[in-house]
Amino acid sequence: MPFRSLLRSVPASAIVAALAAACGGSQAMPAAQAPAPAPAAAASAPAMMAQPSGAMLPAGVTAQMVADGDSLFNAPRSCNGCHGKGGTHGRNGPDLTLGKYEHIDGSYASIVHIVTEGIPKDSIKHAEHRFPMRPRGGHNYDDTQVRNLAAYVWSLGHQH
Repeated sequence: MPFRSLLRSVPASAIVAALAAACGGSQAMPAAQAPAPAPAAAASAPAMMAQPSGAMLPAGVTAQMVADGDSLFNAPRSCNGCHGKGGTHGRNGPDLTLGKYEHIDGSYASIVHIVTEGIPKDSIKHAEHRFPMRPRGGHNYDDTQVRNLAAYVWSLGHQH
């Protein structure tokens, strides 16, 4: 099920409960009560956020970014033209759902970089992928759209 569809099918209360459980909370916080500041030790740990699939999102990435990236990626004549609908191995790009990366380490930052910069033809590692990956997918995506696309692509490779 695409992330966007999953997001729509999960009640907000379930997402809040999952986030509370992931953060160690066991009770619902009254709406009027402000959350306590995070301890200094927790600030040094990598920040991740739970998504409905149970996976954690990288720091600074939101479920809305993933959903917006899904819309961009799967739009006609977009990333899915090479990588396939939902990133499942199209005619000119690798399957992005496997969590295996040849040109990058799979981190959110490396995905932002590769979407921004592209991959030149002489760096493509598989002969069946006949075309380079153009910077910004050959589109005029702004930086926010690139980050949203990267959030979606990151979520595809980190579903398991």
